Amino acid sequence: MNVNTYSKSWARKQIPLRKNTDNKSSGGKTLVIAGSEGKWGAAILCAKAASRSGAGYVYVLNKNNDFPSCEHPDFLTIKKIGGLSEFQSIAVGPGLIDKKFIEKCIFKFIKLKFRTVVLDAEALNTLAKMKKLPKLPGTWILTPHEGELSRLLDISSKKIKANRKKYALIAQKKFGCIILLKGFHTLVADSTDVWKVNSGNSSLAKAGTGDVLTGMIAGFLSQNVKPIHAACLAAYVHGMIADQWIDDGNDHLSLTASDMLTRLPAVLKKSR
Repeated sequence: MNVNTYSKSWARKQIPLRKNTDNKSSGGKTLVIAGSEGKWGAAILCAKAASRSGAGYVYVLNKNNDFPSCEHPDFLTIKKIGGLSEFQSIAVGPGLIDKKFIEKCIFKFIKLKFRTVVLDAEALNTLAKMKKLPKLPGTWILTPHEGELSRLLDISSKKIKANRKKYALIAQKKFGCIILLKGFHTLVADSTDVWKVNSGNSSLAKAGTGDVLTGMIAGFLSQNVKPIHAACLAAYVHGMIADQWIDDGNDHLSLTASDMLTRLPAVLKKSR
């Protein structure tokens, strides 16, 4: 299978448009199932990225009523997951330590035939340990780095690093959904295509940047961007933020996930 290059010309075509007559419902609703005591930062980064990427409403699951809502008034919270018909996308995993609950969510979303789910971080580690591996919908998106993919496939990350395309395709076939393999020249694979994202640098090697990416994907999904396009577009803009960071004279050691959120609006505009 040939590798396509995803560059600015593709991003320009796929960034959602907002008409003057649109309202917040036009951006859709994203549900973020992430965070836990001591790890709410991951959920906040993810939720902020979804909102900055255009989601009209962002909900955060707050089972134990300990989300710092007063400090983050941009988001709505819910205490339990009922029906999913009001949501256009769901992000699961960043900072979420309850693996049994993650597994329950995965099976529930499959049963309800919910099409647009992004699994990251602890959701990937939970998936790797499941004794009964579920068949995931083809429209779901997994976002592993090489270490997480190593656990999902039970092979060494060294082998994956040596042939990223090969193992991204193996993962795609095993799980049946879209695989976004993070790293230098991020790869996005579905059942018919592999895309190499033409942006990004080592500035992204920092905790929290993956949570931002997950939120961006979910935000684009909530606006009805096709899943393969949402994954590629988010990865491209995410990488462009890092490239712009360097172009602006900053050092590659210094980028933080919060910096990414601050710079996302301008880079999104530039990409458009």
